[in-house]
Formats: sequence, structure tokens, C-alpha cells
Amino acid sequence: MSNADVVRVRIAPSPTGFFHIGNAKTALINWLYARKTGGTFILRLEDTDVERSKEEYAGVVFEALHWLGIDWDEGPGFGARAERGEYGPYRQSRRAETYHREAARLIEEGKAYKCFCTKEELEAAREQAAREKRPPRYSGKCRNLTSAEIAARGDAPYAIRFKVPEGVTEIHDLVQGTVRTENREFDDFVIVKPNGDAIFHLAVVVDDGLMKISHVIRGDDHLTNATRHVMLFKALGYPVPKFAHLPMVLDEHGKKYSKRLHGANVLDWREDGFLPEALVNYLVLLGWTPGDNRELFTREELIELFSLERLGQSAGKFDVKKLQWLNGQHLRRLSPEELRDRVLPLLEKAGLNVSAKSPEWLAHMAAICQEKIRTLNEIVDYTDFFFRDIETYEEKAVRKQWKSPGAGDRMRRVRALLDGTGAWTAETLRGVYEKEVAASGLSLGELVHPTRLALTGKSVGPGLFELAELLGKETCLARIDRAIQYIAKKGEVPA
Repeated sequence: MSNADVVRVRIAPSPTGFFHIGNAKTALINWLYARKTGGTFILRLEDTDVERSKEEYAGVVFEALHWLGIDWDEGPGFGARAERGEYGPYRQSRRAETYHREAARLIEEGKAYKCFCTKEELEAAREQAAREKRPPRYSGKCRNLTSAEIAARGDAPYAIRFKVPEGVTEIHDLVQGTVRTENREFDDFVIVKPNGDAIFHLAVVVDDGLMKISHVIRGDDHLTNATRHVMLFKALGYPVPKFAHLPMVLDEHGKKYSKRLHGANVLDWREDGFLPEALVNYLVLLGWTPGDNRELFTREELIELFSLERLGQSAGKFDVKKLQWLNGQHLRRLSPEELRDRVLPLLEKAGLNVSAKSPEWLAHMAAICQEKIRTLNEIVDYTDFFFRDIETYEEKAVRKQWKSPGAGDRMRRVRALLDGTGAWTAETLRGVYEKEVAASGLSLGELVHPTRLALTGKSVGPGLFELAELLGKETCLARIDRAIQYIAKKGEVPA
């Protein structure tokens, strides 16, 4: 691969809040392309908004990327982690001198100029344009000031404007196709504010140019900015990168995923018990098609199969049910030990004392829930009865199972069955119940459901025989006895 073919891509979030789900998708596409091509993935922080940018929010960016498994080859330091890469600093707030140097060069080369128009003058011009029902455009008043006129201004504050050239700007976007724009549609735009701060357009182009970014892969909300950026790339003499503007992530109603919605924050999904590999799998499918009907991919499979050519133009609408299904599929792929290790922190957080159980027992517990749960968080409701006594029973299940005629007799029958069972294994217990069904004429459900309620206090959960094996014979008999007492105290419906 020649130097011209070296892939260098980046994600450049602003540390002004949480890490948005749309940013996660963009980061993922860039990361996959870098990993597929053996290129470099760069993290850069656009933190020039002094009022809103916080170091704690930078930490949120790092945390979200780390949780998703998106590692970067070059990027800023944070905490004990040192900055790495040859093209830093990787924070815009530390690159002001570079922006000033490049802006000054544009002025020297006649490609930009100092604009002394005051805020009041510019506002008056906008109001005049509004009255005349035309789009506001800068008049070009300062475009051709002479050296003497500029000198006469003395120390008056000024912005720096880019001198939009004549002609046409054409962008061959890898997703959107060819975008052709007449340059005259743009007025001379500001690239440096009067206070000396570089505008986004200048900063991002300087950063991409000097960091040798080969592909700018970002959301299509930046497509309107691309023409300005290409003009700046050419004016600064940088190679123009290839562009790929990705469709937005929409919410379940087909609207832009608002920051106010739950799930807009990537880490909301972690709190909701979703696996990062499932979210990665899902986000890729919001803008990329694999070429067949497959939907379930490991991270390694995504890297192997990924290509920019299969990115689509249509926005992806978020479907929580689809994500839940994918999450369940990824949960099933975990080994019992892996699932155990992921759920233990959740069980501890719920106040359950898992320390008394062996690692093997806990892995077995996780395994019997693996086909049932859709998220990691569901493990708490599926297993809390293993760690504490049953204090209440589901009222609806009580009415159905224990308020019917003969409920007490059935529970005493269950008690006798369990008491007479020798080898306390799920397989043996299943055989005992099936034998009783054949002998008594009762259905399996008439025995299983009231037993489950007695052992767990619930109507749903892991397989009855598997959970009974883990609870142990002594605990099971004690809970059956308590259920029989409960039924007797509450009273059965007369036959």
C-alpha cells in the first residue's frame, strides 16, 4: 500500500455532554474501516467551546468508546493515559496557535481578509435582508480594503473571512454520490472570530489536513459544510480527503434522535443491561448491509465483511425490539462463565450476597437463565430468590394456582414427591414429575406452576427442575412447607 493509499480516519466529538448514539455509529464506521484496511483510527476532541466543554465530558467520551470496544491508535491523553500519535495535540483547545498561523497564511496569499464590520453593522444588514425577503449574505465590504485602509483601522477588532473563489466545487461522496455546488451560492464566511477563536470550518480542515486524514466519514448533517471545507482544503494546499456522509440515526418515530430521549446517550444502553457487542452489531446495520440476509455478527466478522461500498443513503430508524432480539442472541453466544462474570456486578448492585456461592454454582445459575433473558438486568428478577427467602408471592399467580379447589392437596402431593426424591438433579426431578403426571392424570403444568410459585414467589423464571437442583433439597422442602402453610392460612376455594 502506497502512502497515498494509507487510510487515516477520525472521530471528532465535542466533549459538551454525553456521547450521542449517532456519534457512536459514526465512530464505529470509521473504526471498522480502519481495522479492515489496516489503517489508523484517530480520536480528536473538538473542545474549543470553552463554556460547554468539560474534562468530565471528555471522560464520558473515553468511557463510551471503551465500553463499545472502539480503541483508537492516536488521540489525547486522559487521566493516567498519555497522548499518543505524531500529529497532536489531539485537542482543538491546544491547537489555537496552529489555526492562527494557517489563517495568517491565507491572508498573506490573498485567500482570506480582515473584516472590520461591527456586530451592529452585520445585524443591520441581516435585518435589511429580512425586510427584503432575501437570504442574508455578507456584502463583501471589507473584501478589497487596501493596505492603507487596513492600517488606518489601527487596533480595531476584526474577524477573518475566507475569500470564496469563483467557479464550482464538486465532491464525489462515497455514500451520497456526486455533489456539485456553484461557489457563488456562498458568501465570504468567517473563519476566525474577532476574539481570535477559530471557527469550526477552519479548525476541522486544518486538523484534517495536518493530521493527513484520508477519509472524512461523518454524519450527513455535515454535507452542507463539505463544500466550504473542500474550498478551504484547496486554498490551504492540503490534499482533499475522500468524503462519506452517513445518514442520521432516527428515533422509533422516524425523527432525529433527540438528546432528550432515553437511549440517545450510548451509556443508557449499558445501564439497561445491553451488551456492547449487541449494540455494535445493531448500529452497523442502521447504515450498512452485508449483502445477504444475515443480521448477527461478531466484531471480528464485521471487520472482515465491512466495506464502504455497502453503506446506504437511507436513514436508519431505531427499533428497540430488534436491538433486544440481537442482544438476546449475543447473550446466548456467551459461555456460562462469561455470562456469570457480566451479571455478578448487577446482582451485587441489587444487594444480593453472591459471595457465599462458588464460581461453578454461579456459572450454572447463569446458564439456566441464558435462554430466557433479553438483557443482563433481567438476571436479577430471574435469580434473586436464590439469595434470599421468599417473603411475598405474586398475587395474580396466587389467585390462579393456590385459590382453586384442591390447591393444598396438590402442594402436599408435590411435597411428598420431592421428599421421596433421591438423586437431586434436574433430570431426576423431571422424571419424578413426569411419572406422577402419568399416574395421577394431572397435567404437568398443574404440578410445575404451583411448585415454581412456592420456590421462587413468581410465575416465570428459569426452568423449574434446573432451579430446584441449584436451590437444593432442603431449601426446596422448606419453601414447599411455607407454601402449604400460606394456602391453609388464606383458605382454599371450596370444592
